[in-house]
Amino acid sequence: MNITNIMKTIAYFKLMVLCFTFALSQSCSQNDDFFLLDGSGHSLSEYRGQWLIVNFWAEWCAPCREEVPQLNQLFRNAQELNLTIIGISYDALENKQIERIVNQWGMEYPVVASDPMPVLPFRLPKSLPSNYILNPEGELVMRLSGKQSVQSLTKLLNSLKKENLQSH
Repeated sequence: MNITNIMKTIAYFKLMVLCFTFALSQSCSQNDDFFLLDGSGHSLSEYRGQWLIVNFWAEWCAPCREEVPQLNQLFRNAQELNLTIIGISYDALENKQIERIVNQWGMEYPVVASDPMPVLPFRLPKSLPSNYILNPEGELVMRLSGKQSVQSLTKLLNSLKKENLQSH
């Protein structure tokens, strides 16, 4: 094979990868950024008007597992706090693996499916557990690293709500 054929093959391969990536990004519906394990499609914009905690966890992360009961308790009171919580596996696991962990750990809040690949406007955290807090305008206002409690999250949310009211 000569250099020209090798270059054509590489260019073709790059084009195929680009086309595949584009097709994959379009396979979620036009308006859905992610799907939950129950199969329902969602967009982060749906959560505007309420506070959102995006919890990143991993099966191998002991503090992540320890944090789940705290997040469950917060989720049970979410309506009165004008809040929702969604969980995201840090690791690229198959949906069946994620479902198994969700059931084992007793997660009561919705968890994002890995297939189709979620399209979210932020990167994976550098440490776990991590919680990203979005305000009712959909802006990322806080990144928390380390295990949180109901008390720490409630206190922080109340403080952020006061700041949010003062700035608007």
